[in-house]
Amino acid sequence: MLDRMVEEVTRGSIHALLPDAVQEQIRALPLEAVRVGASNVMTRPQPGDVSQAGRLLLNPCLAVQWLATFEMLDLPRALRVYEPCAGASEPVLLATQVYSRGAGSYTTLNLNRPLAAQLKAKIAKLTIPVTVIEEDASSAAVLPPNSVDVACFHHAVNDILQTAVSEPRGMDTRTVDWRPNEQQMIEWLAEDTAANRLGERAKPALLQAVSNAVDAVKSGGYLLFDHWTWEAHRETHWFPWELFCNLIPLAREWILASGLPVTEVPLPGRDPQWWMCLRAEKQP
Repeated sequence: MLDRMVEEVTRGSIHALLPDAVQEQIRALPLEAVRVGASNVMTRPQPGDVSQAGRLLLNPCLAVQWLATFEMLDLPRALRVYEPCAGASEPVLLATQVYSRGAGSYTTLNLNRPLAAQLKAKIAKLTIPVTVIEEDASSAAVLPPNSVDVACFHHAVNDILQTAVSEPRGMDTRTVDWRPNEQQMIEWLAEDTAANRLGERAKPALLQAVSNAVDAVKSGGYLLFDHWTWEAHRETHWFPWELFCNLIPLAREWILASGLPVTEVPLPGRDPQWWMCLRAEKQP
């Protein structure tokens, strides 16, 4: 996977979709620096620089992981993808474009307007139809039933939980500048975790978002979840380290106990601490 990742982000199909300025920055890196950066992306928790400059290789490398996951599951080439909470993150979009060879389609519920604008600026080279719906992933379902092949919760569990605990405290997550305010969201999530209050708002919000995704995915289709956190956050006093290292196991526990018609499917080479694959088992 490491060799493929380096190839894809430096000269391959993922590289070709990146904005020109990003391509130039990556080409300027020594090959060994790319290998180290790609290796860091595959490590959980992720070591390395957490600044935006240090994240240059992050999303292109994550796109390769998602592309390989689509291949592993042998998804339809004319892939119909739903991604709740994409924010400004483009890995699933890039993977969809490459995997489908331009024949796929992509829909996201993207609540935060500033992040949605950033996302659009990153995907100018994509040719697949992209639909961005300004809505909360935990609100009422907006996609038609059985209309997509896969729902991709890419680093989305924390976003859903953070939104759920922040809105009632007065934060307008639709218009707020996300990154400068994310620490406050995470601190509120940590407060609710410490007080055993996740069941009040956070858990229902996640289960509603997953239920909506199950409805949208065709029977036999998949729901995919991934997460990561940065090693540099381990000793940060306000950061709920244990929670963020266990978001996928927590989501798994909630979902599998919910009665939703899904079955977990192992993903070879993916650590279940940080990845989860569910197959929709709906009755016709």
